[in-house]
Amino acid sequence: MSNKEESVLVAGFNTRPLVYSLNRAGFEVYAVDFFGDLDLYSYVKDCLILTKKLSVNYDLIKNNYSEYLPILILELLDKYPEIKYLIIGSGLDDAIEERALILKEINRKKYRILNLNNELEAIKKSRDILFILNFLIKGGFDVPRTVLFEEVRSKVNELEYPFILKKGSGSGGTNVYKIQNKSDLSFTINLINRETFDPKDWLMQEYIEGNPVSCTTISNGVESEVISVNNQVVGDKYLNAPKEFMYCGNIVPANLFEEEKKLIVDISLKLSTELGLKGINGFDFVLRNHYPYLMEINPRIPGSISASEEAMNINLLDLHIKSFTDKGWEFVKKTLKDAKFENFSTKIIFFAPKEIDKMLLNKINDLEYVHDKSEPVKNIYKNEPVCTILFKAKSFSDSYLGSLKVVDKIKKIIK
Repeated sequence: MSNKEESVLVAGFNTRPLVYSLNRAGFEVYAVDFFGDLDLYSYVKDCLILTKKLSVNYDLIKNNYSEYLPILILELLDKYPEIKYLIIGSGLDDAIEERALILKEINRKKYRILNLNNELEAIKKSRDILFILNFLIKGGFDVPRTVLFEEVRSKVNELEYPFILKKGSGSGGTNVYKIQNKSDLSFTINLINRETFDPKDWLMQEYIEGNPVSCTTISNGVESEVISVNNQVVGDKYLNAPKEFMYCGNIVPANLFEEEKKLIVDISLKLSTELGLKGINGFDFVLRNHYPYLMEINPRIPGSISASEEAMNINLLDLHIKSFTDKGWEFVKKTLKDAKFENFSTKIIFFAPKEIDKMLLNKINDLEYVHDKSEPVKNIYKNEPVCTILFKAKSFSDSYLGSLKVVDKIKKIIK
């Protein structure tokens, strides 16, 4: 079935993988994007790029871009009021007010666009980690010990180190810090900036050392199915990850024992149903001694989606849209029932180890398996993402090592 008459507006931090998938499924695509990667433009009918619109670089706005995304979404909708679907990717996970504003304006201006995202209440609950962990405890699952930082800040001498200091909101590992001792705690709070550090917004969590994994699900608000269980690449020094818990990619499907997978799937499906999630969503875990500890729920399409698509040879954005109708949901279930993993697929993000001259970017962009290509119009500063590498092979190790060989080629170009 062709989707030629159907149009979609995609908004988020990095929309390129979603845009590419929707375009291949036959949709007419519009985008509001943070970066404006070189390989975005040929797949969209029109787009607004946040960094260009505001004439700022990545570092200046990476922490508060969620304020601006709704403005650009509404600007694009004003220009194209007939767009049929709205999909919001990463970037507005915790921006409940901003999301509410978008929906209110859509209503007020009587746009015909359909909201193909989770309900606001489901997003709020998904991001309330204490609520989620309590639900799991009641269900008999083990979880990392977690308390509000405000409750223990007067007892810094009695704390068990190391522990994790993490913001109640935030994704991609950007607001997560490992605290080794008391002086480390003071240093970290100063680093965050004492003026903006509000103890009510932060959690103290038991440090679970292990292997990061994730689970991708698809739901219709009542039922849920698993798409894939994935290994996660987090804080990888070889990729120059700027922070210890920074999201750097995935390997799909995960190389795990069956009982590990079974428990990950069980937890993810129970939570999907409890929260009434819709469409495609992601669950992050850490595996310690073969047991998965839930770390975070991403109530939107996760970063692993392109690797899952490559490994399964399925268009998952088409399934995301279909999951919002009864007839479509039956198609989703049948497609996933018949699906097989045909390959292993590795997606990794390469970060700049130093300032990279814009003159070198064309050489990087010309490499095979490179996506999310930086425009060669300005230098890339240290710690900024340079590109994504997507490499598939018939074995787990060939897929992962193949992606690292591309990293080696990039390192030779920029050395």
